[in-house]
Order: sequence, then C-alpha cells, then structure tokens
Amino acid sequence: MGVDASLVMKRPSSDNYRTGAKRLEEKQAIELFLRTRTEESFCALFESLYARMRRYFLLRGLESSIAEELAQDVMFIVYRRAGDIRDQELFHGWIFKIAKNELLRHWRRERTRHEIAAFEPLSDDLAYNLTTEFESARVTDFTKWLSYLEPADRELIILRFVEELSYEDLAAALNIPIGTVKWRIFNVKKKLSSIINTPDGTTRRIN
Repeated sequence: MGVDASLVMKRPSSDNYRTGAKRLEEKQAIELFLRTRTEESFCALFESLYARMRRYFLLRGLESSIAEELAQDVMFIVYRRAGDIRDQELFHGWIFKIAKNELLRHWRRERTRHEIAAFEPLSDDLAYNLTTEFESARVTDFTKWLSYLEPADRELIILRFVEELSYEDLAAALNIPIGTVKWRIFNVKKKLSSIINTPDGTTRRIN
C-alpha cells in the first residue's frame, strides 16, 4: 500500500504547537507593522520573518551567505513597499512573491538561461541548515523528494507544505487562479507519492 505524500509531510503535534505560537507572534508583528510602519515595528517584523525568508532561499539550493543576503533584501523591500499591499490577509502571498522575484533576479545575474532551467540538488551542508525546522532524517528524505520534482512543482511544495501558505496566498504569490493552485497541488502530491513509494529508494524526475 502506498504512502500518502500529505501525511508524510505533516508535523508532530509538539511541532504544531510551537509552530502555532510562532505563527501567532508573526501575525501580530505583521499587523503592528502594517498599522504603524515604524522602525521599531519593522524590527519586530524582521525578527519574525527573516528565518522563513532565509529558509525559502536555502530550499531553492542557494548557499547560506547568498540566502541571508537575499532574505535581507526581501525584508527591506517589504519595508519600502508596505503601502503597496491592499489586503492584509494576503501579506504572505505578497512577501513570497517578492522573494520569488528576488530569486529570479539573482539567477539572471549569476547564470545563463540554460542554467536557470537546470536541476540543482541541495548540497549536504544546506540540508544540515534546515534541521531547525525538520529532524535530520526527515530533512534528508524531504530534500531528496524535492530534488526529483520540476522547479515549478518544487516551488509549490515549499510554499504550501513548508511555509504553509493558504490557497489565497499561493494564488497571490504565483499570480495564478485559486482553482489552478488546487489542481497543481493535487497533481504534485500524486507525483510525490510516486517518488516516496519507489521500492528501492531510487527515483527519477517525474514530469
């Protein structure tokens, strides 16, 4: 009997409790910053969101120093452009759209178009950096599963199951309809299930 990919990616209850507390603190920081837009409230927002932004770039295969630089760039863009956001409930979709654009800008600067499209597995040291969010064994498995997905599918899985964005936030971040978001998640979960359930533990990229 096959393993359901969505069940594998669920976190233990203790992790859910810690995540819930962090999410509440993050929500309060977002609300305060959008209401006041002071340097003090931005510092609280930076502290709440910086690690998530850095993790996003690490999961996209960047070295730690570059991930840190891009995460800082994203946060300061948020500071400068806070007035652009019209719906506070879609803040996460907005900030991850900024992160995606900064990632594309970085790729354009550093690589050719062919290299942008090429698959790049995560290195061992990058996987190690993620152990604050996942236990070591799960990091190894998770990054391996991600590596066999196409870039667009990998992006969707990271935003949905690691960053836990809502369908509405995903639609805003990826600039696609909510119905398309749901359909793509359904299909990528099927792909992940095929990867996870490969008997000998070896996989191939699934299109």
